[in-house]
Amino acid sequence: MDITSFDMRWEIGGSGWATLTWIADDDALKVITSYTGHGLRSLLRAAADLRLGSSASLAWLSDEPHAHVFVFTGAAEYVYVQILVLPDEYAEDPWVGAKRCWDGRVPVEALTTAAARMAQTVLDRYGEAGYKQAWRNMPFPSTELAILQGEHA
Repeated sequence: MDITSFDMRWEIGGSGWATLTWIADDDALKVITSYTGHGLRSLLRAAADLRLGSSASLAWLSDEPHAHVFVFTGAAEYVYVQILVLPDEYAEDPWVGAKRCWDGRVPVEALTTAAARMAQTVLDRYGEAGYKQAWRNMPFPSTELAILQGEHA
């Protein structure tokens, strides 16, 4: 299915925990994630890869022991996205038992714009120091945001 309306939101809910809300047309998926794996940075890196012309990328959001993996493939004007839930990211083979919880084709421009807007909102709300404190001493992903905003090539 081709998505026509797309957005993402990132809400820090406690020390080292956040909720990503993935909004595609009338469908909203909430993904809870922890600081392990640095979910916001992973998602922004994947979006930055696509912005820089990559045809595929991957983002990993840990929920200890579960994980959500965002698989981006076939990117051109649109990118096909699959969001998979892994039952145990610490298992010998974490892919065993993976289930797809969402899939669709998202315009690359809408995805990268939404990612930049989401990250800028987090930065505006917390600042770099506040984010680092809320996110278990991990720095805000400034480089990835700069790429998404066109400040790095």
